[in-house]
Amino acid sequence: MIGRFVVIISAMTFYLLGACVVHAGEAPRLFRVGLLIPESGRPETQSVKGLRDGLKELGYKERENILVEMRDAKGDRAALKPMANELVSKKVDLIFTTGTRSTGEAMAATNEIPIVFRHPGNPQTMGLVKTNTRPGGNVTGVAGFGLEMTGKRLEALQQIVPEVRRLHIFYDLNDKFSRDNFALTKKSAEKLGLEVVEHGTKSAEELKTSFGNLQNGAGDALFQVPDNLVDSEADFIFQTARQKKLPTMFNEEVWAIKGALGAYGPSNYQMGRQAAGLVDKILKGQKPENLPVEPARKFDLVINFRTANAIGLTISPEVLKKADRVIR
Repeated sequence: MIGRFVVIISAMTFYLLGACVVHAGEAPRLFRVGLLIPESGRPETQSVKGLRDGLKELGYKERENILVEMRDAKGDRAALKPMANELVSKKVDLIFTTGTRSTGEAMAATNEIPIVFRHPGNPQTMGLVKTNTRPGGNVTGVAGFGLEMTGKRLEALQQIVPEVRRLHIFYDLNDKFSRDNFALTKKSAEKLGLEVVEHGTKSAEELKTSFGNLQNGAGDALFQVPDNLVDSEADFIFQTARQKKLPTMFNEEVWAIKGALGAYGPSNYQMGRQAAGLVDKILKGQKPENLPVEPARKFDLVINFRTANAIGLTISPEVLKKADRVIR
């Protein structure tokens, strides 16, 4: 009887040890994450860097338990669709996107593979999710809600240029979102006692002519609303504004780097890190449809000190200390 008991125990020990050896020898699952970006501009590269750093902090190691596949359209909008389809054909576990177009192409390519975006605006308004609190479908992400933060950006401009009294706002009359953005920005500005001068245009040439002929005076500034037409002519705007000694306020760090006097907007790097948390939850089994869109947690004030000098503007030391970055 005792011998039989010893045999049973020995068999069980062998089985358990064997099971442990097999378990210990198993390779960790390798998750495949596709990255779909429209170009390698600073907002995209900072978002991707934040995502990678965030995933690393959460225990993911590239080529050990996660494989990241980058697809960069390099400014070619038409390339986004085949790139999205390619990621789907590779059966990646998740797709990370930046902006409206890349997110839209990823959504068109699949309604099964989870998609996590980094978006500067309001995803619900743009039709990317059913609601921001209950996204539905296979999409969620982190959003800057840039338009909703317009009031804060106006206040930042008033801190940089205390004497500002009148805003010149250029926007694309052909674009419904630009028209809506202008209307909301005008209301926010008027609440702060600022006069708004409307400059609706329908083409790049019309914008250049209108801005080139602008007769600005003391207390004037140019305030940008999210608009593809205006953004596409940013270099011309910054050069002409310097000649006119006109302060300019934009919505992302990249514009201050390129020559705007100031910028106030969400940190793309931190948004990427936030997105890593959503990616982690989804890879561990949660559904995108049940994960609310997260608002950006960090906003940066960036001041271009060289532009200030070029237009003859003195910025108080207190305001410079408040800035997250001063470009000298």
